Amino acid sequence: MAYDATIPAGGHGNFVSPNTAHEGEGVQVDFLTVDLIASATAEVTHPYASANTAALHLIRECIANNGVNILGNGVLTSAHEMTYMVRRDSLDTISSTTTAAAIQTALRALDALTPDKITLTMTSVTAADRDMGKLSSMA
Repeated sequence: MAYDATIPAGGHGNFVSPNTAHEGEGVQVDFLTVDLIASATAEVTHPYASANTAALHLIRECIANNGVNILGNGVLTSAHEMTYMVRRDSLDTISSTTTAAAIQTALRALDALTPDKITLTMTSVTAADRDMGKLSSMA
């Protein structure tokens, strides 16, 4: 956008909100939301600790172990959801068994760990790819 000499540079009149995806640090980002169904506010210990409340740490490791690069995460919401910002190129959204589906299956398997490192029931946990928006035709 050209500079308008009648308005200070960077002012409100010189702002345009682009209708395109933004790349941060040179990579496209996507969001993966894990719905824990029940409260996980007590699940904050490290898996190496003797406590059995490590669900939040194990969820993060589970996502990473499925080849998804986590760039950041939000907070655990009152709706029992945790959203992770991930590299879009590490998610497979085309095949019949998507990365999100594989992560959901792996998260549900955390219930069967021995020794048990979580108290949260994970058998109904869901994981979903939450796109901020996609172009209808990508090259």
